[in-house]
Amino acid sequence: MLKEYIEKHGIENCLFLVPMRPLKSIFFMTYTSSTDDPVLVPAKINEDIYQLENNYKITLESIYDEFGRRHYYISDLEHLIKDNIASLFVQKKFET
Repeated sequence: MLKEYIEKHGIENCLFLVPMRPLKSIFFMTYTSSTDDPVLVPAKINEDIYQLENNYKITLESIYDEFGRRHYYISDLEHLIKDNIASLFVQKKFET
């Protein structure tokens, strides 16, 4: 269901609001800490690893570098949206 909705509106037009933890860096290692509270951040779909057409997993990449990216099973992301933990917005193109 989510896959079809995204395909209908176009990957490039979909923006998610999802909870993510900020990235921390020590030397050459970047990580997140479970002691940090998640923050709702806007994120776009990134298909570098998982392709939407496979309907398996989806990668959401924050538009803010401080939060990186997070991988979700598509069904888990659907439940987060249904439970109002995450949101999906579609950019509407207006005709002039």
